[in-house]
Amino acid sequence: MSINEEIFNPIEPKRNPLPKDKVNAKKEYPHLVDCSDKRSFIGDVNSEALFADGFDEAIMGYDAAGYRVVYDYDKCMEVLQERDGMTPSESHEFMEFNVVGAFVGDFTPIFIHTLMRIDHE
Repeated sequence: MSINEEIFNPIEPKRNPLPKDKVNAKKEYPHLVDCSDKRSFIGDVNSEALFADGFDEAIMGYDAAGYRVVYDYDKCMEVLQERDGMTPSESHEFMEFNVVGAFVGDFTPIFIHTLMRIDHE
C-alpha cells in the first residue's frame, strides 16, 4: 500500500512578495488588513466607522460588538488643551457639548474614561 505524497506533503504554490505600495498590495491581497496606523486599521475592519476629527492620537481601538471607534476621553481633553489652548474646564465643556453629546449615526464613536490602576507598596 503506497502513501499519496500529495496529501501529506502538499506543494505550496509560490507566492509573490508583498508589494511595497498600498495600492498594489490592496489589489493583490484584498484580504489583508492595513496595520500601519489605527485609523486605517479600524477603517479596514469597518468601512463605515466614523472618526472624531483631530483626535487620532486618542484612539484606543474599536468595540467588539459594533466596531465603533473608541477614544480615551482624557486624552481628547489633553489634545484640546495642547492644540487649542483650552483650560481643563473649557476642554471638558467642549467634549461634553460638542463631541460626546453628538449622535451622528449607528457608528458614532465611543468616548471612555479609563480607570487607573493604583499599586500599593
